[in-house]
Formats: sequence, structure tokens, C-alpha cells
Amino acid sequence: MQENAGNLKSLERLEVIRKLNGANREWVNDDLYRLMLGKDMYVLAYERLKSIPGNMTPGTDNETLDGFSEEEIDKLIEQMRDESYQCKPVREAFIPKANGKLRRLGIPCPRDKIVQEVVRIILEAVYDSPHGPYFSDCSHGFRRSKSCHSALREIQKKWSGMIWLVEGDIKSCFDDIDHHILVDVLRKKIKDERFLSLIWKFLTAGYLDLERARHDSLAGTPQGGIASPILSNIYLHELDEFVEQMRVELEQGKERRPNHEYKLVSDRRYKLAKAGKAGTKEFKALGRQMRNLPSLDTHDPNFVRVRYVRSERVL
Repeated sequence: MQENAGNLKSLERLEVIRKLNGANREWVNDDLYRLMLGKDMYVLAYERLKSIPGNMTPGTDNETLDGFSEEEIDKLIEQMRDESYQCKPVREAFIPKANGKLRRLGIPCPRDKIVQEVVRIILEAVYDSPHGPYFSDCSHGFRRSKSCHSALREIQKKWSGMIWLVEGDIKSCFDDIDHHILVDVLRKKIKDERFLSLIWKFLTAGYLDLERARHDSLAGTPQGGIASPILSNIYLHELDEFVEQMRVELEQGKERRPNHEYKLVSDRRYKLAKAGKAGTKEFKALGRQMRNLPSLDTHDPNFVRVRYVRSERVL
């Protein structure tokens, strides 16, 4: 693949990567860093970011995407070529949440936003290919055509007969991601240390607080970074896989046993109908009682089904 892909333009190579990963979930990707040398990737990244109002917020260098140009792209490509590119610290900011608390954001500089968008596009081709995603179907967070609404629709349509519902919240998820674990997880699908080193630069770029004092990034991905959502999804995919294994181990039984109480009411109603008493008040009352009872035993200990869905939080 690499020999043929070397003669293709970056966007064409990107489509090859999408197809290879979509056709084979176990596909291991190498030489992804070469995509960081294609001007068309940066033009695509800029076109995607420029129309999003929040991306015009200045970073620590007080510049915005308005000042980005082809000359800047050429400089970035040259820095990528000799691997001298370095990320600037993100700017710390706080925005109010619906529950009255504050959400901490890390806002990258414009050139870092562009580079992160290129990285995000590549990671999306690897992990969330339209030809077949590596991510689980239960993952609805920060994905194309997925959201908390699609997660709710899945629950509504597929989670019939649910008895127990356990809701969990990963507190400060973005802030607590372990850098070393994340990179080790990335290595399962990516065998390109130059590309992984670039991601490491984003993770450890540090931040400037409200007093403009610099701090190191010991853990987490900046909530506000362009590549942070897909990096968190890659990290949390390990949780999805763990829960899937739990599901396989816990599920048992082919079908629930009949509900004894429902059957008694049903038999009584059937006898009334057979005796020609279908128009009586008792018959109608039994019908109402049946509608309020499950036909199957929802507490059957020999029948277990586990359902799981993960989505970003809207608050």
C-alpha cells in the first residue's frame, strides 16, 4: 500500500486509508506522517475551521485564523519535514455551564488549530471510516452523525423490557486522560512514531493561566483542542471494549419465562370469553389489568441481557 500511495496526492491517500481501515478493523497504519507534508491537507483543514465562529478565538499569541495564509502553510510543511515543529501553550479560559459551574477550556493558537485539524482528519480516517468504523456502535460521543440524541433514539428503539438503568458520568474526562496510556492505545492501530510524536507535542504543550503563567500538561487533552474529542474517543474505546466483554460474559438464556400473574389473568379472561361473558365489566377489567402487566417475567434470574451506550454530556 505504501509504495502505491506514495504517488498519490494526500487526499487520495487519505481515501485509501479510509477504505483499508473500513475493510479490516485490524489494519495497522504506518507512514501516516507523510500526510502532514501535503499542502492540500492544510487547505482542507483551514476550509473546515474558518467558518466555525469559536475557532476565531485568539490563542496565546493573540492571533486568529484570519491571518493564516499559504505562506504559513509552507512554513508548517517545512517544519514538519525536518520535525522542528513545536506547539505553543494553549490559553486557559472558562465558560459557564448550564448547571452554573464553569467549564475549563484550552484554546490553541491558529497554526496549532490547523495542524490539529489535519491530525484529526487522519485519525478519523483510521478510527471512524465511513466504509466501516473501528469505533463501537455504542459510541455516540463526538462522531459524525452521532450525538446524545442518537444515543437516546437507540435506547428508545432497542432497550425494550429494561428493568435496571445505571447512569455514569466520567468526571473531568478530558482533564484526566493519561498521556502514556493514550499513546499506547494509539500504537495498536498506528505504527508511525513520527506521527505519534506529533500528537505527544499537543498533549504536553502546556497552558497559560489567566495570569499568563505557564504550566506543564501532566495529563489530559485540552477541552477546546481540535483533536481532543477524537483522542478522548480513542481512549474511551478501551472502556467500550471492556463493557462489551462484560456483556458477553454476563448474558444468559434465550428468552424470559412467562409471567405467572399475567397468565392467571389471561386464563380467567379466556374462560369468561368462552362462557359468552366478553361484554361484562369483569372481562373489561381483566383486559385493563393485562395491559398493565408484562407477559414475561422481567425478573427471570435465568435470562440476562446487558445494553450499553456512551455519549458526550450536554451540560
